[in-house]
Amino acid sequence: MLETHHHRRRATLLAGALALGALTVLGPTADGSTSAVAQRSIECVDTSSAARAKPGAQGQERNEISQAEAERMNRDLRERVAAAKAEGRFQAAAGGTIPVVFHVVTGTGGVGAMTDATVAQQVRVLNEGFAGAEAPGVAADTGFTFVLQETKRWSNNTWFTGTDKARVEKQMKSATRVGGASTLNVWSVDINGLGFATFPSWYARDPLLDGVVIDYSSVPGGSAVNFNLGKTLTHEVGHWMGLWHTFQGGCTATNDEVADTPAQSGSTSGCPEGRDSCSLPGLDPIHNYMDYSYDDCYNQFTPGQNTRMQDAWIAYRSGR
Repeated sequence: MLETHHHRRRATLLAGALALGALTVLGPTADGSTSAVAQRSIECVDTSSAARAKPGAQGQERNEISQAEAERMNRDLRERVAAAKAEGRFQAAAGGTIPVVFHVVTGTGGVGAMTDATVAQQVRVLNEGFAGAEAPGVAADTGFTFVLQETKRWSNNTWFTGTDKARVEKQMKSATRVGGASTLNVWSVDINGLGFATFPSWYARDPLLDGVVIDYSSVPGGSAVNFNLGKTLTHEVGHWMGLWHTFQGGCTATNDEVADTPAQSGSTSGCPEGRDSCSLPGLDPIHNYMDYSYDDCYNQFTPGQNTRMQDAWIAYRSGR
């Protein structure tokens, strides 16, 4: 989770593992230079983990923030929740209905096109994840429901192939984004990885960049082997709702700031049942949507993650 214009998930699957240690840049500043914060974000390293990535993707993880930055963002969330409670604006476990605007971007020759049925199925998968439908009695029903408000279609090869570039991403989003902080905008394009998202606290500083970008191959029935059940969007919306990766912070007591997701040293590749990468209590939460497991391994958010999403929703998005 990189403090930049966006959150990205990209890494190679070569040999099943790529170090997350060589963290890359935060994204260019206004003058095109690398942010100084990026140069300090070389923490929380697991040298044996692989990130989710579509076959053939190259590159390194761009979304790991330092613990210092995570603590700053966590502190801001706590302060905002406390203020909301003091003002009587806080209703715990309220959930909510979230309108979705789905932007299908296509490239030359129509590559990336998808049917209304595919878009509808993608939204169904998203709702199943947030309703705990795949693991009843284990997964939390968050109370959030996503309703497709509109599907917008854009034929623009520059946007389709160039959204990995901050300049192109900003151009595309500025020209197409709909609604305020409580509207989920999703763009499907051809990126190097599987997806990236903004965090709730970033909305105020750059509203036009808010939302989720996914690779068009990750939707249900897509071509991304092991990642084509549509659960990339569930993972990325988890970030859009305020969740860290389950491996944020590594083998620490606080790890991802959620008490019921056991600590893990780094991200999961595949679906290794019984993986236990830390000496702290609990097996690695490989079935959690906020790990990097295969799509068919994902089946749950926890009650603690639901609490964090409710807090972030009230603090940053609800009614905005």
